[in-house]
Amino acid sequence: MLKFALKNMAIKKVQIILVVISIVISAGIAVLAFNVSNQVSQGLTDNTPKYSLIIGSRGSKTQLAMNTLFFVDEPLDSIPYTLVNEIKTIPGANIEEVIPFAMADSYAGYKVVGTTDGYFGGYTLKEGKLFGDDTHTAVVGYNVAKAQGLEIGKVIYTSHGANGHKHDGENQGITVVGILDRTHSAFDNTVFTNIETLWALHGIGEHDEEHKEEHVAQTKSAISLLTATNEPTHGEPSNGGDHDTEGDTGKDESSGENEHEEHGKTVSAILVKTDGLASNGIITEIYKDAVNIEGKSYFLQAINPDETIRTVKEDTDNTKAIVYVLCGVILLMNVMVITIITILNMYHSTKEIALMRLIGISAGKINLLYVIENAIIGFISVILAFGVSRFCLLFMNEFVASWGIVINMSRVSLVEILILLGVFIISVLPTAICTVIMSKRDSIGG
Repeated sequence: MLKFALKNMAIKKVQIILVVISIVISAGIAVLAFNVSNQVSQGLTDNTPKYSLIIGSRGSKTQLAMNTLFFVDEPLDSIPYTLVNEIKTIPGANIEEVIPFAMADSYAGYKVVGTTDGYFGGYTLKEGKLFGDDTHTAVVGYNVAKAQGLEIGKVIYTSHGANGHKHDGENQGITVVGILDRTHSAFDNTVFTNIETLWALHGIGEHDEEHKEEHVAQTKSAISLLTATNEPTHGEPSNGGDHDTEGDTGKDESSGENEHEEHGKTVSAILVKTDGLASNGIITEIYKDAVNIEGKSYFLQAINPDETIRTVKEDTDNTKAIVYVLCGVILLMNVMVITIITILNMYHSTKEIALMRLIGISAGKINLLYVIENAIIGFISVILAFGVSRFCLLFMNEFVASWGIVINMSRVSLVEILILLGVFIISVLPTAICTVIMSKRDSIGG
């Protein structure tokens, strides 16, 4: 019966190709839509629970969250690094962790992030180690290492901006010291380095050292002049003036060093982990208005990343609902197309059926023959639909990468299997129904 069904199918190539195309399109779109929407929704929530607040320059909350957690879009205005130490000492707020974040460069099109080891909480290394306090070292994502052939000890050279020029200087290379395990997240497509490295690449550290020495020298000169001016006359004692002057000198030198130690050092955002809502409220209240840092006013914001990403996720869920409705319409059209083609095929096969009945083939076997034919067509179509959906994921991966989401090509969910099974049943059911109806009309059973 199977052999006869295959021969019979070879005669009706046009009808079969039309049915296969219809099933592949409907099933492929349905599976692709569910897979992408599901992974995007899950990807949006993977990173958010790790941090209580994100502090950055005032602007779009979504831009701040997406840039800091998914490395997409451009950073908001820079903020002083001195805020990191300030946040740690906020009265009444129990701070568990404060992590600086900066993003200004790229390597081979991949974003370069400056931060600390604390940013890798929950992630594991495939090989190597974290960069720790070492400058000019980097930890690279799985996809970066694979695409660029990077190994531990390899030196890479970054560029200004996303597609800018390489940094000037001969000793601007960054040595790869670690490679992250595959995470199927934005971490796979990113290069991480100590934040001091980013500053050094932009000459901030060297600039600070030069101006710090200059400032300290100027401070010492000013203090010497002040001391000379205030020297007691006529041999009268200065009430411990020598002791006070020494103390002032030490204080001023220290002040000069501290003032210029952080000069010019900025970050894109600061990630904060607290013990709960009370601490979050204290920090949010402090940074809701302008704050004065080193004599300059900064307008900041402290956002809850979970709430912000939830809003983005709600928008994607609304889009997902629309996609599902469209998929349902396509599947319904698929049922109609298959049913019409099956009916036409059965009526065109009236003489063929009569001949089979004449040579003694029972109606049940003829019914089974057509069911087997459509089962074969449905099975092949479903397999092709799954393959097409996976091929399309390659292009969708490039598209959703702009959102900081990395699609797992090997992920197959139970819902996808159920969709394919449903489409297979849809491809067979019209034939089974048609054969039963035609049997009752004696087209087959006569």
